[in-house]
Amino acid sequence: MIELEGVSFAYRTGEADAVHALRGLDLRIEAGQFVAVIGHNGSGKSTLVKLLTAVLYPTEGVIHIDGVPVREEGQWEVRRRVSVVFQDPDDQLVMNRVADDVAFGPENLGLPREEISERVETSLEALGLSAIGGRLIEDLSPGQKQRVAIAGALAMRPRVLILDEPTSLLPVPAATRLISTVRELNRREGMGVLHVTHSMSEATLFDRVVVMDEGRIVLDGEPAQVFRHVEKLRSIGLDVPLAASLAHRLRARGVPLEGDVLNEVDLRAALSAALGSPATAESS
Repeated sequence: MIELEGVSFAYRTGEADAVHALRGLDLRIEAGQFVAVIGHNGSGKSTLVKLLTAVLYPTEGVIHIDGVPVREEGQWEVRRRVSVVFQDPDDQLVMNRVADDVAFGPENLGLPREEISERVETSLEALGLSAIGGRLIEDLSPGQKQRVAIAGALAMRPRVLILDEPTSLLPVPAATRLISTVRELNRREGMGVLHVTHSMSEATLFDRVVVMDEGRIVLDGEPAQVFRHVEKLRSIGLDVPLAASLAHRLRARGVPLEGDVLNEVDLRAALSAALGSPATAESS
């Protein structure tokens, strides 16, 4: 479980030009939740990730992860519970070969060799990488590298996996596959996932969406609830999924669309119900 109470953070604290990245943040994420965090550049998303991974510490307020306070003296206890995957996998892949890189984290925990081998094998299998464990990292595609980075994070057996915009350098099909893989890990392992993203369509795939702006949480709920706030999202520089935007415009023109609309299937069904015609799986 992640708990933030009154958390603020300012860069260059004490100076007149201090930059306040987070302001009085209250957030609670239950164990095993599948959560997307969205917001424009400068909204505080990256600072939040750094606080949750004990890279930075709160200027004010407290953070607990599974009851462990995020403080400098508890840094390693926090990092045993939280693993992070960054936007560019080359920033965190440190070994030459796939299996060696996945083993790097557990080796630094000082685990027995047998347990390290078991964790590497299990993590490679979970990400569909067993066949390329001996491959050189430099020979992999960007999508494969990102999966290796996730396998390395998974080998740490975290309670929470944080994905810091890991799909931004991937084509849409590869990004979609990556999210599906992480969802399966979430369901199978009971591992919490916090996915920081600019992609509204990706955010709709999560159980909960947290929207940040100027260091504060401005919306928080299920995707369908959050993306009904079209004007609010646009006012802070965010868009909404195309289907949700179209539904919003149609409702504004008097079309009585019922239910939640997040994608094309939802929109087609809502239109069919509103116009009194049967919904079909085929596009007209």
